Order: sequence, then C-alpha cells, then structure tokens
Amino acid sequence: MKTAAMTRIGRHELDYAALAAEAVLAALAGVDPGTIRAVYLASFAPVELCGIADPARLVAETVAARVPALHAPVRGPYKTGGEALFHALQSMRRERGDVLVVGCEKMTHVDAGTAAGLLGPRVSDPLEQRHGATLPALAALATVAYARAHRVPLHAFDDVAVKNHAHAAHNPLAHFQKPVTAREVHSSPLVADPLRRHHCAPMSDGAAACVLSHERGEVRVTGSGAGLDAPRFSERRRPDRFVAAARAAADAFAMAARRPGEIDVVEIHDAFSPFELMNLESLGFFESGTAWRALARGELTVGGRMAVNPSGGMKARGHPIGVCGLTSIFEVVAQLTGQAGERQHPRARTAMIQSAGGVAPDCYAFVLETA
Repeated sequence: MKTAAMTRIGRHELDYAALAAEAVLAALAGVDPGTIRAVYLASFAPVELCGIADPARLVAETVAARVPALHAPVRGPYKTGGEALFHALQSMRRERGDVLVVGCEKMTHVDAGTAAGLLGPRVSDPLEQRHGATLPALAALATVAYARAHRVPLHAFDDVAVKNHAHAAHNPLAHFQKPVTAREVHSSPLVADPLRRHHCAPMSDGAAACVLSHERGEVRVTGSGAGLDAPRFSERRRPDRFVAAARAAADAFAMAARRPGEIDVVEIHDAFSPFELMNLESLGFFESGTAWRALARGELTVGGRMAVNPSGGMKARGHPIGVCGLTSIFEVVAQLTGQAGERQHPRARTAMIQSAGGVAPDCYAFVLETA
C-alpha cells in the first residue's frame, strides 16, 4: 500500500466528478502517476442517483484532465470499495505496476424516500421486492432472527450506535461528530421494528482512494477473501448469520496466516447497528450471540482489547455506499501508521476490513499489517 486518502464524509456541494477528483489527487500526492497501469472504480448507484450513464468514462476523463501523466484504463464500477479492492489485488497477482482504486458516491441531493425507490431494485431480489421487502425490512428480519436465536438483548444494538458515535466524535472527516446516548438511540423514530433511525447509517456523499503497489510500504495487505450467500434472503439457511462474511474471513485469515485473536483493529459492515455484532461473530471473532457481552465490557472500543469501527463505522463516519471498504482502508492505514489522532488504538499492528452490501449476499475481507 503506497497511499490512502479520503474526503470528508457527509453533505457536499461538490458534484460527483469533483468529489472523485479530490480523493484521487490526495491519493496520488508523492506518487509517480506513470507507474499506475489501471484504475478500479467503486460506485454503487451513480446512474440511479446522479444520472451518470458511464461513470467509468467520467472518472477517466476527470482524472486525465487533472493528471495528464496518468494513462490507465478505468475498470468498473464495482458495487463496493471492497469488491473493487479485491479485483485490483487479484489483477496485481498477474501483472506488475501500481493500481489506483477509487470510490465515489453522491447521495444527499436526493431525499430518503426518493432514494429508497431508486435503490430498491439494486438492494433486494425482484421477487422479494414485489412482496414489499425493502433493505431496512430485510435487515430487521435478520436482526430479529439473530436476537431470538441467540438471546441477544435489544439494548445491545443501542450500545453499538453509542460506541460508534463516540468514536466518530474524534474523526474530523466523519458525517456525524457528536456523541449520542442510549436513550437517544432507543427513543429515535422506528424505521423497521426493531430498527430505529439511530440504528441506521445515513445517506452520505464522499470519496476515497488508495494506491496499491508491489513495493514494500508501511502497510501491507497480507490476506484477502471473498464469500457468497443466497442472493434471495428468504432462501438462506441461516438468516441469523452472514455466511458470506464467514467464507471471506476464512480465506483472508488463511492467506495471511493469522487468527482472529491476533487482530488489533477491525473496520466492519454496520449499515445497521445489529450487523456489527452479527458480522463480528460471522468473521470468527466471537461465538454466536456473545459479541454484545464484549461490547458491554468495553472491549470493542479504542483502547480496549480490539478497536471495532474506530472511524465511527458506517453508522457515524457515514455511508456513501460504493465507497465503503475504501473508507475503511483510509482508517486502517491511519491506525497502523499511528496517525489516527485522538481515536488512535494503542499498539495497532494488525487489522481486518470487511466490506459488504445490503444484507451481505456477497462479502470481501482483508487483513492488513504494518510492514
């Protein structure tokens, strides 16, 4: 890993192209653009949200205008930053040269109701959508299945949101930089029972980018993995568990020759707060139904046994959908190089990133370490 960069996450006046350019120029600072042989783009819904018919071409033209020395094809867009990162790493096993990975999403110009209609076909199976299945509704079904199967108290999900907002209060690039109380979370409006507004990540604008290199840098990606589950939620054998996450993590840990107990920092998918606990267990960090107890003991905060979502996670750092995964790269690089400021986790040497979309029909996991 040569560099990583991220814009502020939240509401931006900049348009899509300008946001992408900001992240790219920051990531290329000090990098010879002539070494880059390919650009991988992550963007979940540029067509639906921004009317951009060919986002890869737009990004290619934007980068070329600002960095004339960069002559590289733009591949994508991939649905998440993790998916783009995974394919970029796969390509680097076959070819030499540096790779630029960039993610961009522009969302806040569309109201939540309109966005739900635009994104509905992308986040749920057509058959389930015809029966009224929205993403929050599916997330609520997974949450209920998890809580009932493992006797997890609902207040544990409030505690996840409280922790992540507390972390984001120390993140100057986060969408939300104000702590919340458990009472505020529990009294926020109901979205899809038992999920409340403060359990749900916001719509955010933002961009992030990183340069991958075969040269040895301060941070190395030592493991990567991908996993799949049934795309139709109603056909899943374990609605209380993210099978795709378990498969991705198993491959990433095996490649890195690491175990979950050796990880210091985790940036994990928490588009809905219960997902943080479910994913920690699916990735192998805890037995099913036990992560909430570690959270209650303070083990998952910065300075605890393992810092989980020190950036604030999607819930508080923000959720520009296609950028997530690359936002986590930025945070992990800052943590592993000791540059995370007030949210710095002590003696951070190893990290895991998980990137998923929706209710995780597919998932990507990465292990990163200091050189």
